[in-house]
Amino acid sequence: MSEKKSKTGYWMLFLVSLVTIIALLMFLPEAFWLALPTTVGGFAMAMDWI
Repeated sequence: MSEKKSKTGYWMLFLVSLVTIIALLMFLPEAFWLALPTTVGGFAMAMDWI
């Protein structure tokens, strides 16, 4: 059986972490790596690759 998953939460996670990563790049570029796993993971879950 396959469940229908709501991807809205995953897209919100991706968008919030994308805004965070852009802010980090502008104001604190050395901390860019901190938000990268959440951004990539949120995008992968939203695209249903995981």
